[in-house]
Amino acid sequence: MDPVSAIGLVAGIIQLVELSTKVTKRLVDFSSAALQDDMPQAFKQIKTALPLIVADLQRIQADGSYAATQDQAALHSVVQGCLSETQELDMILEKALPSAEDSSWERLKKALISLKYDKKIDKIAAAMNSYIGILTLHQVVDLSHNFKLENLPSYQESYWLVPYDKNPSFVGRDHIFKEIESALTVEEGVQPKTALYGLGGIGKSQVALEYCYRKKKKDPRCSIFWCNAATVARFEESLNRMASQCGLISNEQATDSFAVLRDWLEFRHQGPWLMVVDNVDDQNAFFNKHMRTGKLPSESSDVAFDAASPAKPIMVQEMGVADGLELAKKRLPNDTPEELLVELLEVLEFIPLAITQASAFMAKRRKTVRPYLDLYRKSDVTKMRLLSYEFSDHARPGSSMESVAKTWMISFEAIRESNPRAAELLCLMTFFQHQGVPAFLLQGEEEDEFDFQDAVAALKAFSFVDSNEEDTMFSTHRLVQLATRCWLDQEVPSETERWAFAALNSVATHFPRPTSHPDARYFALGESLLPHEELILQKQFKMPSKEVELARARLLNSSGRYLHWKGSYDEARSRFQESMQINMRLLGERHIDTMTSTGLYGWSLAIIGHNPEAVPMLERLVQLRTEVLGKDDPQTIDALSDFAHAIVAAGDLQKSEAMQREAVARSERILGRRHGNTIDCMAFLAQVLHQQGKQAEATALQREIFTVTLEVLGPKHINALMAEGNLASMLSNDRETYSEAYDIFKRNIQNKGEVYGLDHRETLVTVFLFGVLLENMGKLEEAMQLHAQVLDDIRDGPRRNVPSTREGRELLEDRLKCLRNATAKLEDGSKSAMELDSDSRA
Repeated sequence: MDPVSAIGLVAGIIQLVELSTKVTKRLVDFSSAALQDDMPQAFKQIKTALPLIVADLQRIQADGSYAATQDQAALHSVVQGCLSETQELDMILEKALPSAEDSSWERLKKALISLKYDKKIDKIAAAMNSYIGILTLHQVVDLSHNFKLENLPSYQESYWLVPYDKNPSFVGRDHIFKEIESALTVEEGVQPKTALYGLGGIGKSQVALEYCYRKKKKDPRCSIFWCNAATVARFEESLNRMASQCGLISNEQATDSFAVLRDWLEFRHQGPWLMVVDNVDDQNAFFNKHMRTGKLPSESSDVAFDAASPAKPIMVQEMGVADGLELAKKRLPNDTPEELLVELLEVLEFIPLAITQASAFMAKRRKTVRPYLDLYRKSDVTKMRLLSYEFSDHARPGSSMESVAKTWMISFEAIRESNPRAAELLCLMTFFQHQGVPAFLLQGEEEDEFDFQDAVAALKAFSFVDSNEEDTMFSTHRLVQLATRCWLDQEVPSETERWAFAALNSVATHFPRPTSHPDARYFALGESLLPHEELILQKQFKMPSKEVELARARLLNSSGRYLHWKGSYDEARSRFQESMQINMRLLGERHIDTMTSTGLYGWSLAIIGHNPEAVPMLERLVQLRTEVLGKDDPQTIDALSDFAHAIVAAGDLQKSEAMQREAVARSERILGRRHGNTIDCMAFLAQVLHQQGKQAEATALQREIFTVTLEVLGPKHINALMAEGNLASMLSNDRETYSEAYDIFKRNIQNKGEVYGLDHRETLVTVFLFGVLLENMGKLEEAMQLHAQVLDDIRDGPRRNVPSTREGRELLEDRLKCLRNATAKLEDGSKSAMELDSDSRA
């Protein structure tokens, strides 16, 4: 055959390969759409024949040589005939079968059924079978001695192309191996595959490596391959090496190793095979082709979901305590105490790479665990230096030195390039607590929801963050936060302060504003934000701007009021004072924010400590608010009531009563008698009346207060509980109302225990007052039992170290001691009286 004819033959092969691949793919897609029973028999035959033709023609094309003239003519005839029939089949498919993307499977099914009766398809199938029967492509290759294909290895030979030794320190992960086996156990005809994903350094490669060795031992016939897909270049390098080592191409041959390997694995390799595609972070590098007998576990992040589809990928998480201890014991001296190992594992968050890195550092420096922990906890700088310590890790190239910091820095850069918003979220999140971060702290007020979710997905892809099912609460690792801050300091130092302020401003904006009438939502929101508030307030800004300081002052006010409600009075008062000082310095005393923080600080001095310093402070506040806001403004009235309450500490009860009456009158006129502010003023008035011995008026007023709060707020609202407790206290001063006071006290203590907690100061004070009532009623035994039971219940309570709780506990302990002494004296007196009576009778 002349050169022109030879070129025509090659062109025909190329055209047939491309067209056959297209048609075969459509037929495979249709047959996999639950339509196998409805697939025309002719289609089944064509679907089987075309891939075989494609595979052999690609090998001939890759070889680049030409056969003898008579063989070329035979091959040319087959190629042209198949090409003609395939073109006609393609035209029929284009007309009859819509694409999967443009139609439902039901329409597709009907289209296939209609084709059963198309005589053209039967004719095409018959023609192709005739060509294959006369001269199959394999026979043509045998006859064409000038088509010099590489000698293919025996189909029965298994290959072990894993570049790493077995890791002798590998431990645990049994549940992951079970998940892998389950994922790779599929029905016939379904490609077995799965994917591992998780945080960098969590041990995904080590799990994959261990699985390879277990698979080799369990099934020696299985060929096992390992590819590195960190980049397109690394992936291509791995594929070329595999193709060469399997004898599919020569080292000097420039060819498409991807196609050669794919076709060899799909059609020529006999027996099972397993391929690990390691470090899949670039979707362009990873091929996801369907193959009959292979298994592809990916070691990836975001790509894992695509690689494992339609099944779910397998998440590799940090080690458990048992596995972590076993790994640490393999790496560290045998005489290391177990509790010290657990301490080390906790600070390293049970991340295998961090554990291995720390072990390598200690071995190199000849350090033990305790000095390492002391060094690690010295500062964030030393922590990062330890996390940056490079060592040779198992299952990494021999020349590659690894570290936790290096592993994550690469991921940080990838995120910043691919999704800048995701990088911003990671920077912001590093200044919050590592868990329980509400989504509203991260999402901008006007940010598009889709953009936010896209950014979150990018962080989840690298396992830097996790969330609840609703994506309303997020978490990360402390070590990730530390590495992110150090990355910020190294790459963009100016951004560190920016993101710290963004975190501060976000918490200050969302923390519930100070209120005298908190509800359940107030406490739930405050509880969720307090850990983040405490952390961000510890941040020391290098050069705090006015905006930073004012945001801090606002947060100090809000969180201080919340802490006061929770019983941390000293901490609350300290925050109010700092907020007032900041506002006074930056805004002046007449600014509304300064007056707010001054009012809270003065109120806290008066309400708990009865500190006389509150009197001049609140007197000045009344004057300022009157001048700035007017005398009938609710805030002015509130300041007047607080000032009147502070005067009680100075002993001027009559003046306090007069001012409280004025505050009640103003508030009732402006807001109404049942308004919460008016009720607060009435409560202070009832107290000062009670202190002056005006019991009837005080009790009547307190009963009204309780009735209104009960109706408006419900029996377990904090304001209702305080009103109820105050009413019981007033009723306990009159013998005629002892019984009513007894019932109210019991109910009030139970409700306060549920709402506040037994160890809250408010509850403990109520218990003390109830004990006084029991003594007055002569129920000493019940009083002792009450005190003893409460003291036992609060011994290990969450507030045991809070100053106000300690004071309440000491109050009950002293009272219980007095009650026991009194009871002992009564018993001794009773015993003496009995002895005297006995003597007189004698």
